[in-house]
Amino acid sequence: MRSSNRGLAIAMMCVLAVASGAALPQHEVAAKNPITGDWTITFTLPGGQSASGTIAFRVDGNKLTGRVETAHTGPGTLQDGKWDNGKFTTTCVFEKHESIALSGEFKDGKLAGTFRTEGMEGKWEATRAAHAAND
Repeated sequence: MRSSNRGLAIAMMCVLAVASGAALPQHEVAAKNPITGDWTITFTLPGGQSASGTIAFRVDGNKLTGRVETAHTGPGTLQDGKWDNGKFTTTCVFEKHESIALSGEFKDGKLAGTFRTEGMEGKWEATRAAHAAND
């Protein structure tokens, strides 16, 4: 009888942990939100000019938020972001630079896509920031 009570208690604890929203193991979070975290991003314009910086994504369901910064743009935030099936769109909004519309996808552990700003279009790509790879 005690053995069955112990098994029932363990099962109830598992159910309560799931029902209370206990944290998922890191590998499960990464599988659902593989872009959450810090990235090093490089924007490349036609003609070869580029600007590098950092971008941080946070995914909550299909909502994408975060921040971005390059020496050229200064700091900014991600607004109106959407994440769905490995692809996303968002707008980078800055205090001292025109907004940048980003679209991209997560593939093979990297992010890449296109951007539009100041009447120009270009490509961008991002890799995990060095400190994030060790977390």
